[in-house]
Amino acid sequence: MRSIKNVIGKPVTGSNFFGREQELDELDQITHGEHVLLLAPRRVGKTSLLFALRSKVNRESSAVGVYVSVAAATNELQFARAVLQAIYDTKAGKRLKPNPIRAWLRRIKSVKVAGNGIDLENRATPEWQEEAERAFTAIAASGTPWLILIDELPTLVLLLARSEPEGARVRAFLQWFRNLRQLPGAENLRFVLAGSIGLDNVTRRHRLTDTINDLRDWRLGAFTNENADRFLVQLAESYQLEVGPELCLAIRERAEWLIPYHLQVIFSALRDQCSARVRPSPAALDLAIEALLSRKAYFSYWNERLGDAFGAPEDDIARTLLKTCAREPHGATTAALHQSITRLVANTRERSETTAWILDVLENDGYLIEESGRSRFRSGLLRQYWQRQVA
Repeated sequence: MRSIKNVIGKPVTGSNFFGREQELDELDQITHGEHVLLLAPRRVGKTSLLFALRSKVNRESSAVGVYVSVAAATNELQFARAVLQAIYDTKAGKRLKPNPIRAWLRRIKSVKVAGNGIDLENRATPEWQEEAERAFTAIAASGTPWLILIDELPTLVLLLARSEPEGARVRAFLQWFRNLRQLPGAENLRFVLAGSIGLDNVTRRHRLTDTINDLRDWRLGAFTNENADRFLVQLAESYQLEVGPELCLAIRERAEWLIPYHLQVIFSALRDQCSARVRPSPAALDLAIEALLSRKAYFSYWNERLGDAFGAPEDDIARTLLKTCAREPHGATTAALHQSITRLVANTRERSETTAWILDVLENDGYLIEESGRSRFRSGLLRQYWQRQVA
């Protein structure tokens, strides 16, 4: 039985990548012929899966796998620079890197148009698009299959959308990127786009879904009960602990949403409660959960990210809906949710539309799940945290 480390808060690789073999094979097969929009909430394991996919295609020589996070990009130029640089950093990409690329990157930071200086660090112009297309066209024409895995693109899209309320800038960027995926010879270029905020939610909100309609919607979910139990057993054996079927069931019931991150943090808290004299048990698990819920760092991001996902005033509406859902383990009815935001959205029709949209985003982003006409927290841990620290 292989050893698995208790890893919290960062992507895993090698033997620590566990229980996603079927998903990895499926995603690999899809990317042979399609671009993919990888959708999954934060902490489900998107980046770990992207790392594994990059390793798989490179190992099997089916494509050159390239991973790049564009979380730090604040404009279109930085996006293009980051993706191209990641390609040129590979062994196959080095020979495609044009000699004047560095001069080009310096030159297009500032250009003159009709005698007026335009700072491209803050504003996109056709010049950078043309240069980027020229670079990608050369890469596509090389005859080498490329699989380019781009993480955190929605963060940039949100930033562009908010920089210009009319939406022309973000539409121009997304349309350019869609056109790029349709370039002649583009069968050698395959993209997987991911992020902790759903790109589908962002484009739907800003009426830009036509710019991503060439992407295959593919979703990464939680572990099955069987995979969760196997994961917990192997994780425990790696630390000379034992978790039997009863304790595995108790952990799953407390977690509810069986994503690797939540299983890892519960196991870490359980380890802290155990010693040579105290063995893993349901009683030790109860103490571990109590200690875990007091650690704001594990859960506070879920509250903070509402501002990124919605912006004001919708983020406060979302918090009110979540507060209502957190009151009961089985959640709240649609009528109760509508009633909870009456003070924030007075118009009945607008309130109905706003509630429907925000609930859709909260479900896609992993906060809630709809069951039997009620919206409840997907994660029992997050619900308890929300009750204690947010609501």
